[in-house]
Amino acid sequence: MSIRTQSQAGTGAGITPAQRKSIVAACIGNFIEWYEFVLYGYFASTIAKLFFPAGDPTAALLLTFALFGVSFVVRPLGGVVFGHIGDRYGRRSALSAIILLISLGTALMALVPPYASIGVAAPVLILVLRLAQGLSAGGEWTGAVAYVIETAPAGRRAYYGSWQTITIVLGMMVASLSALLFTEVLSPAALESWGWRIPFLIALPLGLIGLYMRLRLDESPEFARVAATGGHERAPLRATLRHDWRSILRIAALVCSPTMCTYVLLVYGPTFLTTELAVPAAQAKLAGFAAMVVMMVLTVVFARLCDRIGRKPFLIAGAIWVLVTAPLGFLLLHRLSFGFLVAGLALVVIGEALMLAPQPAIFAELFPTARRYSGVGIGYNIGVVLFGGAGPLVATAIVEATQSTYAPAGYLVFGALVSLIAAVFTPETLRSRSA
Repeated sequence: MSIRTQSQAGTGAGITPAQRKSIVAACIGNFIEWYEFVLYGYFASTIAKLFFPAGDPTAALLLTFALFGVSFVVRPLGGVVFGHIGDRYGRRSALSAIILLISLGTALMALVPPYASIGVAAPVLILVLRLAQGLSAGGEWTGAVAYVIETAPAGRRAYYGSWQTITIVLGMMVASLSALLFTEVLSPAALESWGWRIPFLIALPLGLIGLYMRLRLDESPEFARVAATGGHERAPLRATLRHDWRSILRIAALVCSPTMCTYVLLVYGPTFLTTELAVPAAQAKLAGFAAMVVMMVLTVVFARLCDRIGRKPFLIAGAIWVLVTAPLGFLLLHRLSFGFLVAGLALVVIGEALMLAPQPAIFAELFPTARRYSGVGIGYNIGVVLFGGAGPLVATAIVEATQSTYAPAGYLVFGALVSLIAAVFTPETLRSRSA
């Protein structure tokens, strides 16, 4: 099994109703998954007060983001477990189990009593449930990407694959809006007492809807063909590590910059603006929301171009863009007015959109069908663990250590440099497909 040329790639072949239905179902499930996963980050300040000892707000916030990061540590394990299931038994089985796991973990988080009631058991329970979320997230995006890319027409893989990124952003936007809504409508006492729990409880009915949709999916055509001919791997992890380790390392490095931008600017960003720059919470959340809209629209636009021009130019251009604009973006953030907050965030996420647009397609195209779920899962999750999950914790720590609120810009510059080097050494895959 190898990567071979497909002359029709890039021709823009049409999509059938069955293909469209399958892609939409996969994307809706991805949206639900990421709404549930990022809620924790948007309610970090509230969680810090409720589930950690009082006395040192900075220490409590650091511990809260440490738990946010710990959930990322188990993501490679989730990628391995669900990658094995997906490559061995099919994408649908893995994706159905994933959405059930995260929905239960998120809903149960809403039922945990605060530290004042049960002491140290409170953060321990939050940790256990956050680990369950991390396992689930480790297999979600990579499995959904494998499914969508294998289902989409060859000439429009970047476009349809980009909707996996868009649904992550939509999930984050809805989570952000729910945090904004409850913060604005409820008093601080009501929010801390019960209000924050409602968005977490909503995860259960959402998860059941997602599970129903995924159980009704057909298997992806490419995987079905491989399974029918007995071409699937009996030990996909071992085979992937033996044959595809270079692609795994490339993906881990390519993930670096965009995932740092996401978690430093869009997840940690509202907390940073509120705690470090004294921006009102509602304004900080709205600025993050506006930046997400910019990123979402541009990702779709750039993805369409990726199907014509190629994947690699966008990876390189995006990394260079972040390298140059991260310091400028933080200068704008320090102007503090709402317009400058939006401009500062949006300026940097343009580069993130350039990198995100081709990623689902190029990541999937770097691996043959029989090892795709495992290969993408390992590489993507290693990158996210090293550079994404640690983002809020590192950003908080370096601000504290340097006493400079400009320090996170240097962190983003470092990430862009790593991804730029990886992009230069990544092959173009526009006219390739796995077999």
